Amino acid sequence: MNDNNISKIDLNLLKSLRALLDERHVGRAAAKMNVSQSAMSHTLTRLRAAFDDPLFIRNAKGLEPTNYALDQSDKLRFILDEIETLFTPKSLDLSTTQRRFRIHTHDFLVASYLSRAIEAINTEAPHIVFDLKMLDSNSYSKLDNGELDMIIGSGIKANPRFIQKRLINEELVSLVDNQHPILENWSSDALFSYPHIKSSLIDDKDDPVTLYGEKEGLPPRQIGLYVESLNLQLTLLPHSRLIAILPESIAKQGQRCFGLKMKKCPFPLPSLTIKSVWHERHHNDQLHKWVRDKVDNLFKNTQHTDNNI
Repeated sequence: MNDNNISKIDLNLLKSLRALLDERHVGRAAAKMNVSQSAMSHTLTRLRAAFDDPLFIRNAKGLEPTNYALDQSDKLRFILDEIETLFTPKSLDLSTTQRRFRIHTHDFLVASYLSRAIEAINTEAPHIVFDLKMLDSNSYSKLDNGELDMIIGSGIKANPRFIQKRLINEELVSLVDNQHPILENWSSDALFSYPHIKSSLIDDKDDPVTLYGEKEGLPPRQIGLYVESLNLQLTLLPHSRLIAILPESIAKQGQRCFGLKMKKCPFPLPSLTIKSVWHERHHNDQLHKWVRDKVDNLFKNTQHTDNNI
């Protein structure tokens, strides 16, 4: 930046730069900042002078950031988020606070835990609106670039900018139709002789059931059906010879709703650690912390028993 003089940069210039980095298009950035396209073009000229760098190169799709602009992106987000906290009220009025809280998670966690957490949160803060989507391969980049407030799930990827907290350990159990013939001969060999339902989101290299079979030299695991949603597995098991290996909380729902039989796996499997994860930019946000604490307490206060296994 010319002369290293921060007095030459106003906050709206930095906010405009973030809009340009997000949208990579002058027109869309202008709309995001609620200014005219010509005003945004003028702002881009000022930014180029202030940073002594072109910042963006025009292409057929709009704007392509320079390497320098990309290098400043994360710093810029952090700085602007920190500035916003300066103007955050010191106390929360939960009855009037409005916020759209965006979470990516697993469907079984919504059914087993988060539905009750959301109900508890909205009792005190009725104007917090949750936006829930399923965890996918893009979730971590969305958390990084500010499109998400939190991820709740297993297999959380490490990132220096992410803060993690363990919520609960889920045991993996077997779930089958209550007339399944395997119930007469419950063993590792028998379990590998019937077709399984498998999540299409889990690679074999990360699948503890597949890894156990390979380690013990058991017959190759038969996959009778792939599904993305764990909740869908419950509806597909009745009157079938399929076997599912699921977290205990969702297996119990299968018992209650579909009359399925839940059994301990006949071989050892690691437990599934469920964590919440958020970006460091949100760590000191009062409302974000309040929601995190509410979710954490709900998980801690939810007890799972071993009855009927």
